[in-house]
Amino acid sequence: MIRKLLEIKNLGIFDNYRWDPSMANFERFNLIYGWNGSGKTTLSQLFSSFENGNVDGFPDLKYKIETDEGEFTQGTSYTKKIRVFNQQYISQNIDMLSCKASPIYILGEENRKLAESIRKDEISLRGNPDVPNDFGKIKELSLKKKERAQKENERGDLFTSVAKIIGSNIIGVLARDYRKNNAEKDFELLGSKMLLSPKEKEINLSTLKQQEMGILDILSKDNIEEDAKNLISDAKNLFNRTVEVIAIARLQENPNISQWVEQGLKLHQHENSKKCEFCDQLLPEDRIRVLAAHFNAADKIMKEDIDTLVKRFEDLQQSIQDTKVLDKANLFTEFQQEYSLKNNKFESAKQYLINSILQIIKETENKKLHTTESQDLIGSINIESYIASIETLNDCIKKHNGKSINFSKAKKDAQEKLKKHYLSEIYDKVQALKKDIEKLDKEIGVLENGNPDNPDDIGIKRLQARINENKNKISQSGLACDEINKQLETFLGRKELVFENSEEGYLLKRNGLLAKNLSEGEKTAIAFVYFTIHLKDRDFNLQNDIIVVDDPISSLDSNSLFQAFSFLKNSVQECSQVFILTHNYDFLQLILNWLQNIPRSVGHKAYYMIKNLICDSKRIAKLDVLDRLLINYPNEYQYLFKTLYSFSPDGTIESVYNLPNIARKVLDNFLMIMIPDNSSPYQKLGKINFDENKKTAIYKFTNDQSHTTGKGFDPSLPSEAQNVISYLLEMMKTVFPAHYEILENYTKKIDEL
Repeated sequence: MIRKLLEIKNLGIFDNYRWDPSMANFERFNLIYGWNGSGKTTLSQLFSSFENGNVDGFPDLKYKIETDEGEFTQGTSYTKKIRVFNQQYISQNIDMLSCKASPIYILGEENRKLAESIRKDEISLRGNPDVPNDFGKIKELSLKKKERAQKENERGDLFTSVAKIIGSNIIGVLARDYRKNNAEKDFELLGSKMLLSPKEKEINLSTLKQQEMGILDILSKDNIEEDAKNLISDAKNLFNRTVEVIAIARLQENPNISQWVEQGLKLHQHENSKKCEFCDQLLPEDRIRVLAAHFNAADKIMKEDIDTLVKRFEDLQQSIQDTKVLDKANLFTEFQQEYSLKNNKFESAKQYLINSILQIIKETENKKLHTTESQDLIGSINIESYIASIETLNDCIKKHNGKSINFSKAKKDAQEKLKKHYLSEIYDKVQALKKDIEKLDKEIGVLENGNPDNPDDIGIKRLQARINENKNKISQSGLACDEINKQLETFLGRKELVFENSEEGYLLKRNGLLAKNLSEGEKTAIAFVYFTIHLKDRDFNLQNDIIVVDDPISSLDSNSLFQAFSFLKNSVQECSQVFILTHNYDFLQLILNWLQNIPRSVGHKAYYMIKNLICDSKRIAKLDVLDRLLINYPNEYQYLFKTLYSFSPDGTIESVYNLPNIARKVLDNFLMIMIPDNSSPYQKLGKINFDENKKTAIYKFTNDQSHTTGKGFDPSLPSEAQNVISYLLEMMKTVFPAHYEILENYTKKIDEL
């Protein structure tokens, strides 16, 4: 038996599903309830996949199931056969019924020979249990594929291991990115073994241990030498310049007083002041004139030239100050000591040059006090020493760069040699595994497609095709039509649809005329009858295999409900394990009533329901224990009323996700009770005497929110649900208080159980 669906991934609404450990295992009889769209059909498709390991439309499906025979996962066939009835079965088998049918009974010598051929081919495929070690081609193929997979795993492990060795021993990008697939590609390019001697290996590993360094920029001199020479030349010229003034002896003899008076004169002239700002006395007219003659325009221009020259010296000093050198750690270790010594000399030359410039700046500033005198520039700049120190540093950097360029190539060569060496260490093992895999591929090809050198050694594909061909021939049996027609008449309660044999298969007639179109209910009825008949097929053992039935009453009218239940009950009650899925409340009650009356000695039962949840704004499905309220309530209307009546909001979308559909069903039932005619729900609601605004809110909520729009989950749904549900219950209580009281009392009674 299947006991648990341990995990399901990438199966539509069942995404990252895990079995709840607190939930009871599957038993012989299993009932699963869920609304339309909740994931029932998806779950039934999963059961279909257990025989072949995959589901159409879900290529990334992953699952794990627990059975009495052990655990099974995708890609591994389950040992038992599983017959599944669902919408997919209906669409597939109605088309099939229009042209051909599988065998039901075998009559006649020709059919007996075909059956014997099928039996022999089946033994060839699946083995003879009476003959020791006769596994059959399918089992042999499985073993060969398993052996091949093991060889591939061994080969893969070799490349995984060597990739780790290469990654851990080769420093750089390869250490981060070198993986199994890289090793396989490089091995294909190897051609032959390229092993290193122990000494060669040690040398190459040593090369890789040294840290690779980047190419460094050399220090720029930025025309400092030319700028410094030009400045010295301009300074000498300026120091030789003089201006003619009518000198005031005291000011000429006292430069500090002269500077102070000059600034004061500028201030008084700017403010047009007639008084001395120092002593607050009137300034004599001739005093201003005498001072102006002392500090004339030529003197002013010369001082401005001095300021300009000072600024140029300051810019040069700042440029030199900003010159930074690389830290010695950026160079290869063998150059660091030399670089450090030369850097010390550079810093000394740099500081000496800066001090020289500062001295000249001070000397130039002092020239302002001696504009009438021709002077010689005392200070000097030894720019040559500074330039030489830069060049010596650049020599070290150039040495580093030279090694860095050559070192990159040497390291790359070492990497390649070591990589080929490590790949060569697994060369013999890989080649041996390659031969084994090629041999297995040939054997697998013979098992699948046959031996081209031996026509009698037929492959699995041809055997399976021949079995299907012979089964199709047997399907022409007239008894197949008779059985289908007999069961269909019983199911529908009338002899309206009749199957007839034809050269190509069957013809379907309705009241003697060819039936060109079938209703969904007719398709369901035919498919379900066909399904129940084929449970008696030779290749399906009720006492050993599994049946899954998903909504056999879908699209059927209520008159067919009991016939469908009767067919289902009689068809599956002898099966070793049954799964019944339904969305119909009435059908649920029929199944529950049947299962609850089955003695435990006949088989254990388990009841479940599919719940939908919202996780990360995505709807997901989970399997849970069937709500006991579904067992206690005799009809869906009372159960849905109880759901609304007991609703307690918590503000989450998850808690209200299903409420629009529930509210819609409750409203439809209530309106049918109040106004039992063929008018629309909107028209019926219009006839109810209740607050118009609240009725509008009820209709909008039940009509709009109960339909999936694909626009995502409405964040206003929790608050809207709380209001509308209260309106709906209020309307029911106001319009039909006696009816509401009965529902309310019954709900309270059930809660007390």
